[in-house]
Amino acid sequence: MRRLLTAIAAASMLVSSVGSALAVEPVPSTDPGPTVEPSPIAPSASAEPTSVAEPLPSADPETNAGAVAPTTAPSTVGKTAPAVAGSADPSGRWIVVLKDGTNAATTVKDRGRKLGFKADRTFSHAFRGFSAKLDRGQVDALRRDASVAMVVPDEKIEAEAQSIPTGISRMGARVSPVARINGIDERIDADVAIVDTGITQVADLNVVGGYNCSTTNRAAWRDVYGHGTHVAGTVGAIDNADGVVGVAPGVRLWAVKILDDSGEGLLSWYVCGLDWIAAQRDPTNPSRPLIEAVNMSVTKWGKDDGNCGNTNKDILHQAICRLVASGVTVAAAAANDSSSAAARVPAAYNEVITVSALADTDGKPGSLGGHRCLSWGTYDADDTFADFSNYGSDVDLIAPGKCIWSTVPGGFQYMSGTSMATPHVTGAVALVKSTRPYFTTGEVKEALQYLGNLGWKTNTDPDPYHEKLLDVSRLGPRGDFSLASGTVAAVGEGGGSARLAVAINRSTTSFERVRLSFGTLPAGMTGSFDKTSVYGFGTTTATLTVNVPQGTARGTYAVTVTGDEHGNRHAVTSTFVVKNDIPTALPPTMAPRTKATTTNTTVPVQVSWAAGTDPTSAIGGYEVQRSINGGGWTALGSTAASVRGVATTQTLGSRYQYRVRARDVVGNWSAWAAGPILTGSLVQERSSVVVYHGTWRKTLYSLASGGSTTYATATGARARMTFSGRAIAIVAPVGPTRGTAAVYVDGVYKRTVSFRATSGRSRMVMYSTTFAAVGSHSIELRLTTSKRVDLDAFVILR
Repeated sequence: MRRLLTAIAAASMLVSSVGSALAVEPVPSTDPGPTVEPSPIAPSASAEPTSVAEPLPSADPETNAGAVAPTTAPSTVGKTAPAVAGSADPSGRWIVVLKDGTNAATTVKDRGRKLGFKADRTFSHAFRGFSAKLDRGQVDALRRDASVAMVVPDEKIEAEAQSIPTGISRMGARVSPVARINGIDERIDADVAIVDTGITQVADLNVVGGYNCSTTNRAAWRDVYGHGTHVAGTVGAIDNADGVVGVAPGVRLWAVKILDDSGEGLLSWYVCGLDWIAAQRDPTNPSRPLIEAVNMSVTKWGKDDGNCGNTNKDILHQAICRLVASGVTVAAAAANDSSSAAARVPAAYNEVITVSALADTDGKPGSLGGHRCLSWGTYDADDTFADFSNYGSDVDLIAPGKCIWSTVPGGFQYMSGTSMATPHVTGAVALVKSTRPYFTTGEVKEALQYLGNLGWKTNTDPDPYHEKLLDVSRLGPRGDFSLASGTVAAVGEGGGSARLAVAINRSTTSFERVRLSFGTLPAGMTGSFDKTSVYGFGTTTATLTVNVPQGTARGTYAVTVTGDEHGNRHAVTSTFVVKNDIPTALPPTMAPRTKATTTNTTVPVQVSWAAGTDPTSAIGGYEVQRSINGGGWTALGSTAASVRGVATTQTLGSRYQYRVRARDVVGNWSAWAAGPILTGSLVQERSSVVVYHGTWRKTLYSLASGGSTTYATATGARARMTFSGRAIAIVAPVGPTRGTAAVYVDGVYKRTVSFRATSGRSRMVMYSTTFAAVGSHSIELRLTTSKRVDLDAFVILR
């Protein structure tokens, strides 16, 4: 985000505390020694600078210390720096943190006047407070002050190791369409603060300003020591076919000098620099920070309390947390102790991107570069974990950090250390923010970890947490995406889940997180995604599951799915069908009900029907109605699914019709299915249509339907009737001395009926049958025993 501010100087550097002080560590041997390969590190065609000094072959690697470009002045890196004014002496110095809401300037002035001290630095942005030289009485008085949150001793900080690599090629910056490394000066639109020893304004760097916290001259942010300038070159040296090129060529660099000219500093200077960074706001949008990325190749001993320093009163952690919360991404070196980064801060802080160092000798994957670079007393093999680098679960990324060639005051130089690995990540942060300025600090870290790769010898990692190697080769301009719905889902009437697949299709450079949501669903329905966001290159799929309650009306339903990538929104409509099938009922039949008693005017009837059907769900029950003599339909009863019949009584001579409808378990009703219209009539046993064979005798019987019955007692005696109708029944008395008879319908044996009962009963329906349609039929009764069988009457329905 292009913004021009007053050129105020600033500096940065990776530091580690020694005792209570902070000081630059000596550089054992920062220049490459003899190479195993036939040729030294050489610039690649067009992508690498052409004026890089090569490592000097020598039988003694130490003779190459301090190698610089032939046309430059000797570097001071690795040599003892001269004493300078304002050196970092923490003796008697304290940092006072004021409570939130306290006016720092007013409080400092008032307390200084009352207690007799003068603050040399006042902080109002990273936190409220000041630093000053105080005696014990002044410290005790301030600790009792109601406006003071804490008083902590100042500390000394130091620059971490220094040395030299081919990191730009190894991390893929040469082929990144965002970095555009092609020898043409096309500068990255982002702002980066180098918190270090300052930056020298060499021609290869776009230094736009800074701030000095190491002395009282805030404008003196120039670099004498060389560390900050080297870091700055890796971050953003201009791509102009001259000198070197950085990860984010031509990015606007801000020198935040927190270390003096000997590479030492105090904690209060560190906090001073962070406070200044936090105060810088984008002039076009003050709600956003001016500076997107901060490089902290500076460290000290400390721990992460997991509470932004509020538990262990770590003011550095508090300041960094507030800086990160304001939208500034911080990259921090893991330090060079060959031990856990958890003992170094800011490396241990979860809020920063912590960087370990890779030994890379040829700028290429494949581990073919051999042993080339001597630093920290050893030669590292290509693509291995640098022997000096810290490690552990706090480390987020690994980047080239051994034998890194970059700018120094007066020329160029190789340096090694996690100090050199970190600016590769910082430059990558600038690339991300230049194309995706809306990314949060967490999203920046997520992106770089996603884009990274494990194409290095992870078996050389001292711990099981194999961090990804920084790789921006796939980082392009912000891409776009679209949504597409899958096949139409279907849900049955019993309810269930409609699974709606949504494809998220991306352009070639789109990998950002797309967050998914869905519109309002019909009442009673609920929905959820299997993933609420998707991330990464290429097409991905998410599934929206819509829970459809039982009984939802049949039809097609639509739901809108929206994808949102930081305000870039696309939507698609997905549909699903509720198949609310209607059951089918079958027409009922009616027949005289067996084992029931008739009268001279009524007949007992059983109304029955076959099971209804439904394509989707089970039948839940039935409803039965009837109509008499063409009148309206009246309810006869309802039954469960397992009961498919009702018993009733009909008046002889009247016309009856029955109808049935089925209900499925969802509650859907079928159409009514009506049976035939039938009238019942009674044919007495002495009617001329009844023909007897064998010996049959008439007997007067007052309880008989016609006042008499006809009976036989000989086996083989027969009584036969021909009739027209849809149902027929045999009516007879029963008793303890009665016999049995076989029933034949249309000449076909149907069954043998027993007329025996424990007690006598009259006018009983002993056999009944129905036919598919009204027609001419015959029914015959044949005695099968010599015991008495009486015939009372026949009931015909037609």
